[in-house]
Amino acid sequence: MNVLEKFKNKKVFIVYLLGVLLLSTSVSFAYFTSKMNTSGSGDVAVGTTTVIESTGINAEGTIEFNNVDMYPGHTGIAGIRVTATGTTPMIYNVVFNGNNTFKTPLNYTIYKTTDEIEASYTCNKREEKHGINTYYYEECSGNNIEQLGNIVKTGTINKGEGKTTLIDNEIILGTEEGNIVYYYVVIEFPNEEANQNDDIGSSISGNITIEEGGEYKNPEVTLTGTTTSGSNGWVKSASINTNVETQTGNYEALYCTTTEDSCTPNTDANITDNTFNISLSNNTNPQKVCVEVTDEYNQKASGCSDTFKVDGQIPTISIASTSSTENSITVTVNGSDSHSGIVQYKFSSNNGSSYTTVSSTNNSYTYKFKNLNDGTTYTIAVQVVDEAGNVSSTVTRSVETQKSGDTMQTIIAGYNKGNRGSFGSAYTTATTNTVFTTTDWKGTSYYFAGAPTDNWVRFGGFYWRIVRVNGDGTVRLIYNGTSTTTTGTGTLADTSEAFNSDYNRSEYVGLKYTSGQQHGQSTDSPILNTLQSWYSSSNLDNYAQYIDTNVGFCSDRNMASGSSWSSSEHIYAAYERIEDHRSPSPSLACTSSDIIKEPVGLITADEAMFGGVPVFGDAIGNYLINGQNYWTMTPGSFYTTNSGAYVFYVYSGGTLGSIPRVDNTFGVRPVINLKANTLFSGSGTASDPYIVVS
Repeated sequence: MNVLEKFKNKKVFIVYLLGVLLLSTSVSFAYFTSKMNTSGSGDVAVGTTTVIESTGINAEGTIEFNNVDMYPGHTGIAGIRVTATGTTPMIYNVVFNGNNTFKTPLNYTIYKTTDEIEASYTCNKREEKHGINTYYYEECSGNNIEQLGNIVKTGTINKGEGKTTLIDNEIILGTEEGNIVYYYVVIEFPNEEANQNDDIGSSISGNITIEEGGEYKNPEVTLTGTTTSGSNGWVKSASINTNVETQTGNYEALYCTTTEDSCTPNTDANITDNTFNISLSNNTNPQKVCVEVTDEYNQKASGCSDTFKVDGQIPTISIASTSSTENSITVTVNGSDSHSGIVQYKFSSNNGSSYTTVSSTNNSYTYKFKNLNDGTTYTIAVQVVDEAGNVSSTVTRSVETQKSGDTMQTIIAGYNKGNRGSFGSAYTTATTNTVFTTTDWKGTSYYFAGAPTDNWVRFGGFYWRIVRVNGDGTVRLIYNGTSTTTTGTGTLADTSEAFNSDYNRSEYVGLKYTSGQQHGQSTDSPILNTLQSWYSSSNLDNYAQYIDTNVGFCSDRNMASGSSWSSSEHIYAAYERIEDHRSPSPSLACTSSDIIKEPVGLITADEAMFGGVPVFGDAIGNYLINGQNYWTMTPGSFYTTNSGAYVFYVYSGGTLGSIPRVDNTFGVRPVINLKANTLFSGSGTASDPYIVVS
């Protein structure tokens, strides 16, 4: 019969160890006797059964030593089988209960395996004489001891009566079929030394059994949120701190982050001192962390944190556009936020020193700064705020309010619009608050004619008269000198200058020309050099921000009907238009190849005729007649027989002339164009001229 089967029905197990000491006068020896209440099979380990149930602990079996005489050094072994039924972990202790009078502690060693092993010790007695004394010992060797594996506990049973816990807080996970482990307890009787007489008369009695320990503590998880404050239910950051408590401290922890009610933890947690921390990312939806802990006995604990709406990201903002009036600036901004959403925009006109806050959830907003000073540069600063309270970085832009004044287009819009009718006669009518319209190569042009008193401009230290507002809104001015005197040499920049020093080629009619080309512009004419020199010496280049060089001046070198530029003699188109005495038809059209883009030029013959200067008659009193002969830039003709190229001029007597050869000397009256956005103050009279607002 298997030794385990032999004792499986025993309800208790008991070890009785009785010591008897025999003495003689000349011989000293010691031995111990042990009587058992059951029979056994020598020193073979006997597997006994201890059943641990969820309702308590039941121990069955005995530990047996069958030797009658035991000397110091004797070693015995016994086995205990523990069977756990159920589905939860349970705690138990291996204890010795009894009475021990040995002064020398008894050594014990415990092995734990999952297999039943027939292990035993074989002991042989021996004696030694030392003088008149005889010492008794046992030498013991183990059988199958190496198969028991690792030692799980060593210790001693000390002198005294009561309970000695050999192993405490052992844990076993029950199963429905029964989870089995084996303990093998080795007890050694020590004191093999000369002073073994210290234990003469000592005895030990008692039993080794299993008792129920404390209640197994299942894992626990505690999740605590730490946040950086936000607003409107949002936080700028949130981290979930998880604290884990288990019975043994050996466990696995997984987590997941979700915007749903729950999730299945699937990510390993980085645990330090039974805690780990998970930071929540920015999200448009509330988030939580769910955790599951599994200990070494497959006991689980799980839980989810509170939910948090996290938006710690700065949203962005940009200025889409700005516009201004004299006393206001309008700014349109675009904002974006991918999480909590926009709730406010902040606007500043003083570079962020103070803000005006407006509520809006739109991704675009237009704001108007009011009651500003005209002609002043303001540093606009804008920010956007999301629902979590995050404030964007500041975006700035410098914007200037418009200067107090009006553009000439605005001023002319309030003028009467007259009708010239025929251009065949001089026009000297007083035309205050009246302009006339025609078309140039840029669009509709508004021109002054006759004897207006409200086309005076003060600019760059000089007085000027407005000839016309060009089709692109630029303003064409003709020089009048340093005073409002309308006649005399003071109205000229140069009193005697040839258009070109050479006259025997048709190309010399151009303000700019190229030899061998009808419309060339590679060479500046002498009169253009004069204009450029005057422009520089008069410091007008200091006002370049107001002077337009894009609209240009027309040096019309198209041919009249029936003329060919390659012939030895030809008439230019302007001569055909203007010299028709009965019905002249001036035009401001211009071929692109004849547009001279310079900061300064001359008036054209067509502009003079539009202004009221005819080819026959007397236009004295017209605002363009200054009692001086001065050049236009309009070609008239080229004759080989008369050896010359001819350009129109304004005759001091009040007419247009087409017969002066380019090497003649006449006055130079500069013309400039002011930019379309130039602002003016004043009423345009000689005493209150229009002044460029700077």
